[in-house]
Amino acid sequence: MSEELTTVMERLESIERMTLLAAKNVLDLSDVALLTGYSKKYLRLLIARREIPHYRRGNRLYFSRKEIDDWMLEQRIPTNEEIESQAATYMAKRY
Repeated sequence: MSEELTTVMERLESIERMTLLAAKNVLDLSDVALLTGYSKKYLRLLIARREIPHYRRGNRLYFSRKEIDDWMLEQRIPTNEEIESQAATYMAKRY
């Protein structure tokens, strides 16, 4: 196979995996790595530290899609507009 064809096949496989991933509620480590962009090694470190929600059934690891989505979005950074609004509300209540 030519290098170009190999690249196209790899990209098609990646698209197929992402399409299948979108329909899954229960994920494995490979799915979470694909979804988050983190390496499996880093995810294992987070698991060992108990910093990422997960389930264990025997030697297998599983993840809830909703819990991973929530985990990825848990440390939201407010916009400048939101900070200014909170500051104005605080000042109005204080005086």
